[in-house]
Amino acid sequence: MSSPDVDSSPKQHKASHSNNVFKSDGKFTHQQGKERLSTGSKNLDDLLSGGLETGAITQFYGASNTGKTHLCNLLCVVLPSPYQAIYIDTEGGFREEKIESIATARGLDWTNILSNIQVLQPKDSKQQESHIENAYSIVKSSSNSKVKLLIVDSMMFHYIAEYPGRSSLSKRAHSINIYMHMLHNLAQTKNVAVLITNQSTSNPRHDEFEARIPQPFGGNVISNTSTYIVNLECRCYFASNIDARLIKSPLSSFNSRPLKIVESGFVEVPNYLSENGEDVAGGLDE
Repeated sequence: MSSPDVDSSPKQHKASHSNNVFKSDGKFTHQQGKERLSTGSKNLDDLLSGGLETGAITQFYGASNTGKTHLCNLLCVVLPSPYQAIYIDTEGGFREEKIESIATARGLDWTNILSNIQVLQPKDSKQQESHIENAYSIVKSSSNSKVKLLIVDSMMFHYIAEYPGRSSLSKRAHSINIYMHMLHNLAQTKNVAVLITNQSTSNPRHDEFEARIPQPFGGNVISNTSTYIVNLECRCYFASNIDARLIKSPLSSFNSRPLKIVESGFVEVPNYLSENGEDVAGGLDE
């Protein structure tokens, strides 16, 4: 993939150029011009009514170690050829070794996959905004862009650190609103799937059911622009076992699916905790 014209200051992973497209086991379907990109997980695809929707923003949020970055890497691996991805990595969590590990476990050529991913690692919110602007310009200006997936992992990381306290909320919200709408416009006009990850915070509501579900940082500024929102949360004491909860969707009501994080991505487990808390899925082959 040709490298976008971006600032040279942030660390970039530039893969070697190749005329070969990578093999992928990802699937996609067409519906009124939109596509459904498989997440590589049947349960997640079911939760999202068939996969990651192009032309929309999908937000996955949760605490640390709930599989958010693992999912981002998985999406890059199973992205159907000849599509390409731009990965804006704000937390420094992208690892070429993870791409290699997931691809190898799936029998795919990880070197070709890496050549189709452009990774940018902004060191602050200004660089993050600059990368979003550049990605927007590159994809919008091309009549035959192969970029089908744009990832921001995570959207709020720099903003949380740089705009602390209630006095900064208005300024922070203004900046986030501009760039969320830029991502939304890019998704809709160029039929790109935009995935953002986000941290979670406690729910201040008093309703017992709603209070149990953490909320994404950024409030309505983030959530209103996201077409789909999924909460990832560790289940009980097993860090690799998570619940994926559908919080927002135009096609489905609240729902959830259990998942287990493994080397190849996620495996589907119907009910991996017995009544006494035993890890029923602990012996599953990865």
